[in-house]
Amino acid sequence: MLKKLKPQWSEEEVDLLVKSYSHHESDDFKWEIISKEVGRSANACRGKFKESGIRLSARLRKSPYPKYDEPLVMEGDALVIPDPEFPFHHAEFINRILDLAQAWGITQCIIGGDMLHFDSLSSWNPSWTNPNGHGGLDEKQEAAFVEFAKGLGKRQQEAAFGLLETIGERPEDGDPNVSEELRVARKAVKALSECFSNVDVVLGNHEGRLLNQLKSPLFPTEITRLVDMQSWRIAPFYFQYLISGGEKYHVEHPKNYGKFSASKLCSKYLVNVLMGHSHHLSYTFDPSGKFYAIEMGCCADERRLPYASQRHNATPSHALGAVIVRDGAPWLLHEKTDWKRMESMA
Repeated sequence: MLKKLKPQWSEEEVDLLVKSYSHHESDDFKWEIISKEVGRSANACRGKFKESGIRLSARLRKSPYPKYDEPLVMEGDALVIPDPEFPFHHAEFINRILDLAQAWGITQCIIGGDMLHFDSLSSWNPSWTNPNGHGGLDEKQEAAFVEFAKGLGKRQQEAAFGLLETIGERPEDGDPNVSEELRVARKAVKALSECFSNVDVVLGNHEGRLLNQLKSPLFPTEITRLVDMQSWRIAPFYFQYLISGGEKYHVEHPKNYGKFSASKLCSKYLVNVLMGHSHHLSYTFDPSGKFYAIEMGCCADERRLPYASQRHNATPSHALGAVIVRDGAPWLLHEKTDWKRMESMA
């Protein structure tokens, strides 16, 4: 019995062959894929392609490098803490915003860049310094003190923990260093972990100081290990998305932080923007009036930053600030916030 031959190639089939080839030229098993799409055997497709003398322009293979198009996304209400710069954080202000977040039932947090200051890795000239003034306790001594205080009554506990604050931190080698900065930062991370079920971290320029010193690319999860961030999320981005009440926000630590930067980011990406990095406080909208353009201030203590406090300059003072996004609406918090009234709005 003679084998039944397939009919001659039609113009439509040849066109389909060319289109299929152009889509799969770089695939490892292109002829098998093309065969299924054209409805002819792989050998028939290969032969027809050569026979027809079809010439296509050269096709490039996909780049082997990753796309940076998947920043972190947090859904729901959240407290956004900009630029805490541990260990140079403003503990009193941060505790204020934590109290309000707790009163409002906020269980998520985003650190908006510059979580760590990395002063010891700075390229700036060394600063004059004051001695600590306290003997301090090492970690084992402090842990023992805390366990002892837990067995006291409430009033005695308050007095004991007040005394612990008075004793102060203990520089390990007599001077600030990376190990000491990270030790203090771990304490802050532990405290925040007890306040929130989910915490995300946006990269900032201060984290970049670590890259500059290492002169090598680095996975951001290495920071997770440095400060025992455990379940906290971090990604190689200087921004992330927050979606609350159907509203989308970019939590940004941008390269540019001059006047109107937040508004410009709104117009460029057509989204609400909560911006850190500038240490300025501003609540406005983009030119269209549709998107919030907020500069959140910072949670670093300007008095602990030598470059800002030891020598006067004509730049604006650093403004303490943070934002709670609740049901899609942003609440800008600052030093003059009426905390009692705000807590009553829970």
